[in-house]
Amino acid sequence: MSTSMNRRMPRAWLRPLRGVPAAMLLVFAVAGTALGGLVSGSLPGSSFTFTSTTINDVDMAGKGIHLKTKGPVEVKTTYSRVAPTGALLGWHRHNGPVIVTVTIGTITFLDAACQPFDLGAGQAYVESPGDILNAYLDPAKNGGLSTVEWFTTRLYPAGTADPVPVDPPCTP
Repeated sequence: MSTSMNRRMPRAWLRPLRGVPAAMLLVFAVAGTALGGLVSGSLPGSSFTFTSTTINDVDMAGKGIHLKTKGPVEVKTTYSRVAPTGALLGWHRHNGPVIVTVTIGTITFLDAACQPFDLGAGQAYVESPGDILNAYLDPAKNGGLSTVEWFTTRLYPAGTADPVPVDPPCTP
């Protein structure tokens, strides 16, 4: 790595970003990572994951959004295409925030009390670190779709496992 990459970015570089809300910056980062997986202008025929590591600490605050990191974090974006069989995808938690964005179909999540909630195409959900969740793709809610498709972007401390499987907290 060149020594210029190891230096902190001058604050003047950030001035053009001062008026941009933190949420918008995060959306641009997620979209940029997702676009990195495009092949000839379309998404690949199967799931893919792209992982990168930040080169800077983050300390941003905007209206209703605060994001702060201490040291490098892993940023992993996964594009998933899964047939809606109704099978549970697995109880788990994350070591950092997760953004789930559905592009086709509906994902039904179960919280730690087995209370369901749906996330449909065009909707996003932000999981907080430590939230225990499971999900399934209900064929009845996905009206004949062959696949449900979504992006998942996870931010977690570099070198830690994510997601982390957990014992079922309840029985659906």
